[in-house]
Amino acid sequence: CDPHRTGFIDLQHLSDALQAVLSAAEVRAVSRDVSMRPFHSTTCCLLCTRFGDGAKLSPVQFCELLYYVHNLRVIFAQLDTDCSGGIDCAKLMTAFQHSGANMDASVVAQIVASYDADHSMALEFDEFVQMRLEWDHYISAWDLCTRGSPTIPPPQLLSVLEEVKRTTEPIITALGALGLSLRYIFHEHRPFQVQTCECLIFRFGRGSACLSFEQFCNMMVSLKEMKEAFCSADLGRTGSLNSAWLTKAMSRLGMDLPEQLVEDIGRQFYAHSAEGVEFDEFVQIIVEWNEVWRERHRFGKDATGRIGSVHLREILGSVRVIYRFVNSMVQAARPFNLSTCRWLIATFGTCQAGEAFAQGVTWAEFLNLVWFLKNTHRKFHEFTLTHSGALSADELGSAMATHGIHLSSEAIDNIRRSYDVDGSGTFEFDEFLQINLECQMYDQRFEMRVAYPTLLTATSMCPTENYVGGSSHGCRAGGSGGGVVALDKSAFFSLVFSVPRHVGRERHVAS
Repeated sequence: CDPHRTGFIDLQHLSDALQAVLSAAEVRAVSRDVSMRPFHSTTCCLLCTRFGDGAKLSPVQFCELLYYVHNLRVIFAQLDTDCSGGIDCAKLMTAFQHSGANMDASVVAQIVASYDADHSMALEFDEFVQMRLEWDHYISAWDLCTRGSPTIPPPQLLSVLEEVKRTTEPIITALGALGLSLRYIFHEHRPFQVQTCECLIFRFGRGSACLSFEQFCNMMVSLKEMKEAFCSADLGRTGSLNSAWLTKAMSRLGMDLPEQLVEDIGRQFYAHSAEGVEFDEFVQIIVEWNEVWRERHRFGKDATGRIGSVHLREILGSVRVIYRFVNSMVQAARPFNLSTCRWLIATFGTCQAGEAFAQGVTWAEFLNLVWFLKNTHRKFHEFTLTHSGALSADELGSAMATHGIHLSSEAIDNIRRSYDVDGSGTFEFDEFLQINLECQMYDQRFEMRVAYPTLLTATSMCPTENYVGGSSHGCRAGGSGGGVVALDKSAFFSLVFSVPRHVGRERHVAS
């Protein structure tokens, strides 16, 4: 194994050395009647990087490597109860359970598939060694950063991921030097963001603010799957995805979203990278939209049906990633009320025969609706200066201005009184959403009257100036208008919102 008498074993001869040692009598006694194929060059590189300098091993390092491999061989033989030479999903699940991690069957199947190079639906010893070498990094990083704690919050998860990245970088470098590739999760230009860790914890922690070890394992499996999809779509090998490649990567993960929507989703991240979406951002996108995609079945076979306000409220209660963390804590949000859901459907749905306004939304309309919700909630969060999850009256005015609706303080106060039924003086997201939708509708009607006064009712026959931003009182009576009152936009909104909104809802319920 050292033909040149250098005192080292290089990668070229490591596989032969391992094959010879592991075929010795004492190993055969542990695993009877099992033929073992030669180690793959990737496995040898992983072992050489773990115990040597990535290119060669000293005799001492080779002995340490053999001890590690021998122990894995013993574990492999214990799991391979039928001496088939492979560990299938059931056997691997048993191994995880014995180590204290109760993994879902689907997750274990993903682990097997990710290392099963020959697609035999079982891990042979060479593949088993690859799996253990990679997962040793994950488990060591967890133990180092958690220091015995059973769960971790987002900032601590970031430390775990960075530790994994630090320990795997030499492996990636060594593989690259040999022209080999192993799609480790963390071969990226910049570190993960805390926001990404928050999304991951929200997704795999089932709404909790922390992640358990079992959930961490599930997360790492999904991250590896995301990395595979990302790398397969990154045709330019730039470490980022443009809109077309992003569509392809999402499709590989089972999410066939409209191209225009994918382009809009990606555009929100292009400010960080002129070339496109990097892996850290890709993770955020997949985690968030995966929850939306899972609701597709509610729209019937092939998603060709519609859902009404009741089902929409149920879905919006389960799609948690619309909401964000605040100071590393999951922001509590009350369920949407039916009135808000009706407004959303009327805005994004399409009227069918016999409907005065839309009574449901299709799958495509629902996707646009969710995109609107996510953008609106982002703006809502930006204006909640106290991070209380609710807007004050002053913050409401600023938030409305970002949507192009500039109103006087009197108009904003009327809106506040109209919606603030409990007298709290603040607005939660669903209230703000309904206010925003209603105000946009009235704003469009007002601007249409200004632009096309002759197309409207006889009350538009007032002088040509429309008093948008007009007199300080917002109206004018008498004069050449023959008693017709002209209102500026703020006065118009004050008039519209002079009636409390709960009165209208009570009448609707009573009818």
